[in-house]
Amino acid sequence: MRTLLSFDLGTSGVKACLYSTDGRLISARYGRYPTFYGEGDRREQIPTDWWDQIIKTVRSMKTDDGLNDIAAIGVSGHSLTAIPINREGKLLCERVPIWSDGRALHQADRFFEQIDYRKWYLETGCGFPRHLYTVFKIMWLKDHLPKVYEDTWKILGSKDYVNYLLTGTAATDRSYASGSGVYILADGSYSSDYIDAAGIDRDKLPDVFESCRVIGALSRSAASAMGISEGIPVAAGGVDNACMSLGANCKKNGDGYASLGTSAWITVSSDTPSLDFESRIYSFAHVVPGQYIPSVGIFASGAALEWARSRLFADGGGDDAYDRLSEMVTRSAVGSRGLMFVPNLAGGSSFDPSPDVRGAFVNMDMRQDENDVVRAVYEGIAMHLRFAYSFLEKSTKLGDRLLLVGGGAKSSVWRQIYAEVFGVKTVKTAVAQDAASLGAAALAAVGTGEWESFDALDRVHTDEVINEPDPANVIKYGKLMEKYKKICVLTGAVADVFSKGGMIKR
Repeated sequence: MRTLLSFDLGTSGVKACLYSTDGRLISARYGRYPTFYGEGDRREQIPTDWWDQIIKTVRSMKTDDGLNDIAAIGVSGHSLTAIPINREGKLLCERVPIWSDGRALHQADRFFEQIDYRKWYLETGCGFPRHLYTVFKIMWLKDHLPKVYEDTWKILGSKDYVNYLLTGTAATDRSYASGSGVYILADGSYSSDYIDAAGIDRDKLPDVFESCRVIGALSRSAASAMGISEGIPVAAGGVDNACMSLGANCKKNGDGYASLGTSAWITVSSDTPSLDFESRIYSFAHVVPGQYIPSVGIFASGAALEWARSRLFADGGGDDAYDRLSEMVTRSAVGSRGLMFVPNLAGGSSFDPSPDVRGAFVNMDMRQDENDVVRAVYEGIAMHLRFAYSFLEKSTKLGDRLLLVGGGAKSSVWRQIYAEVFGVKTVKTAVAQDAASLGAAALAAVGTGEWESFDALDRVHTDEVINEPDPANVIKYGKLMEKYKKICVLTGAVADVFSKGGMIKR
């Protein structure tokens, strides 16, 4: 049986998945690695930890059918990393900044003394807090570790470094390059103006290929380390949110999905970047040629629910805690008897009034009980993501169904709330937990000719559960959303009171 092997490098660990060439999941393994937190908003990981866990997960599959006949390998990886290697491929820093590392604020400020921020955003689609992007981490490296910068041959992203270890080829793809901060979405190439303004060397950036392009074959040393055959074709792969979009079968205009994990975001595939300077929609190039993945998100989704679980149950709630929470939701009504919850427990997103905004329960009174509190949390998270989507829908429209992936997709109660808050049917398929891994595998399959096109994903995504919205509740949530948006403005004003310097300008 011929198979596809994929790796999905996440913030917490790597998932290795083995698929049959018809897209059926055969085996999955997960290996964790730590993130190191330091002064100055440093968030670092050790790339050799990624590789060690890749080796461990693949070796743990040694008895699985299909491991001895792998047709292709694909890799997905978390974004905005900066990994310096020399010409011999040696890692020049033991620890490297990951996507959330915020050390390069000064470098970003210096860059925007020369470059108009609005123009830069509209050309690059870089809507995250601007100092998180790779170019500014490279500037920081040059400023603080000049010898390392001088010795650097290439600066790679997370999945690109793994690809280098697999094949010896230093390359990237359109989706990952579009998070560099110097990549023009419309042109599909690096900007010499932005590179010059940053004062970095173009030659240190990897060349850009289509995501399904085969960039090399599995080397003897990598094959030996994992215990599999050498010579297996390796595709360029993609950034995690683009691979997840493909794995969620979002490949043409209007295809949309919501990822309900620790954080949450909603993405709609589009043939335009669909940018909006007011809300800072972040838009990456898709791994699907000719498509983009404009997205909006919130920082605390499952994290906010976990916060509620740990506070409501003195014993943590046990193994069935989330089932108990879901049952409590059903004992309250739409609107939670007037109680509303703003889930900004990890700060505000790009569309919020301020990054300093924090969570809140609003309109509490003596009528409400614990069931209303729980339902308000569920509703607040869904409405905040709907609020975020209101900026995205100005330029791109969601179809009549929204695919849900991630841990939150397992909850029937939450799927129904999302259906009624968004006014579309929500769908859970068999791919709910492994979308990014499947997307990476699909790139490898198309790149090697195992699949003729990405349309092969249509047969993989068999619907398991469809939640139809109740029209009466859609109307109720529509009215509640108008109140909720005003409450978000109110919590922004509260943030102004509590923050030392007032509202932070983006």
